[in-house]
Amino acid sequence: MPISIVLEKARQNGLAVSGLTFHSQDVRPGAVFFALKGANADGNLFIDDALARGAGMIVSSVDPVKPCPVLYYRSEDIDRDMADAAYEFYGRPSDAMAMWGITGTKGKTSIAYLLESVLTAAGRKVGALGTVNYRIAGRVVCAAPNTTPAALVLFGLLAQMKAERCDGVVMEVSSHALELQRVRHIWYDTAIFTNLQRDHLDFHHTFENYFNAKQKLFENLADPHNPKPRRTAVINADDPYGRRLLEMLKGRVRTVTFAVDGEADFKAADIRESLTHTSFTVNGVPARINLLGRHNVYNALAAYAAARAGGVEEKYIVQGLKNLPGVPGRMERISEGQDYFVFVDFAYTDESLQRAFKTVEPFKKGRVLVVFGCGGQRDRTKRPLMGRTACTHADRVFLTNDNPRCEDEKQIFNDILEGMKGFSNYEIVPDRAEAIRRALAAAQKDDIVIIAGKGHEDYQIVGTEKRHFSDRETVRAFLCGEKNLCSEKKN
Repeated sequence: MPISIVLEKARQNGLAVSGLTFHSQDVRPGAVFFALKGANADGNLFIDDALARGAGMIVSSVDPVKPCPVLYYRSEDIDRDMADAAYEFYGRPSDAMAMWGITGTKGKTSIAYLLESVLTAAGRKVGALGTVNYRIAGRVVCAAPNTTPAALVLFGLLAQMKAERCDGVVMEVSSHALELQRVRHIWYDTAIFTNLQRDHLDFHHTFENYFNAKQKLFENLADPHNPKPRRTAVINADDPYGRRLLEMLKGRVRTVTFAVDGEADFKAADIRESLTHTSFTVNGVPARINLLGRHNVYNALAAYAAARAGGVEEKYIVQGLKNLPGVPGRMERISEGQDYFVFVDFAYTDESLQRAFKTVEPFKKGRVLVVFGCGGQRDRTKRPLMGRTACTHADRVFLTNDNPRCEDEKQIFNDILEGMKGFSNYEIVPDRAEAIRRALAAAQKDDIVIIAGKGHEDYQIVGTEKRHFSDRETVRAFLCGEKNLCSEKKN
């Protein structure tokens, strides 16, 4: 009997499964439709549409409300059943490729790009899955609706990567994906832990739950069913939760550590920063990255340690780190000849906003101006913390919207303003494009402007509507004047 009870039920009933989906509009004759209850929509409301399009089987976590003309399977764990079915339907693709998983609060995207560049420099064909997009050998396959896609999408992408003869896949693994079993049946060769900071408590509720979700990636390595021959956990030894993981994994799986402050297998020293690049040594070997800030030294170390653990020669690692021009929306400098600095950054937590300020602080000659907001229907407890951080570290703050979703923007602003009490160096500009324009118009020679929160994103969610909006495009349009001579292609 196969792992998937869904596919076994289909076989027993003579159904030749043509596909798997949880979107009714994607149903084709013979497909299995998973009526998934999501945060914003209930798939059970679309069963009739799926049937009209030819669904051969319905899988739901609830009993049918009326007789179903096709096979109906009542699932006790629909997330598990989706992963089981996808793993089997797509031919267990991850078993045939080296799998590199990256988890932690911050750094996943940058490490994925750095490691992808290193492996490419070593002559390997790599697939990549992460927050910005999904790629095969550097070619963008599609934008990323999720950092780690749902199992049905994920295994389809892995099958495509296998078909295109990828040697391995570098993927960001979110805590949501681990909790919702999206990566079930993916056996990892290497798992990387970056750090753990306050985030996603709207989903996990407690910090301990958040850590436990991250831990599942490393339990995958230690699982006796994992067939990969050289399983390695690459862990940030400077992070207290990294050290906790090390203790938990002791004697169970091979571990490799990296650090800047403490002792580790791979340690950075002689760090030299600028507003264009960062240089350092790793165990005495000179290295350079075109990324800014001490935190990116940690990201480079993680990629370095993971690559060495995977057998990549040092010369290719150093070359790969240097080859990467930057990471979209991660302290991404936008320059069109202006006499001040502009950076677009994905900072959307208190810690990441502090990190952005800390990165530019040593090079401050003029003022620091920041544009930021907080997302609606997300963790409210971080809002006053971000407000206080912005007013403490910036000379001028432009408070604006950042994906308000269905939450009242006044409530979001009020939460943030709780942390800005006693400060007067801010103004509220709800329209994000106008806030960016005001910040840039106010900038003078040698000032540093940080546009925080959205980074690479090219949309703004207002209510239930997803509108096209890009911080990067908005900045370039202003810098190039009303004719908007710039384009994303110049980046």
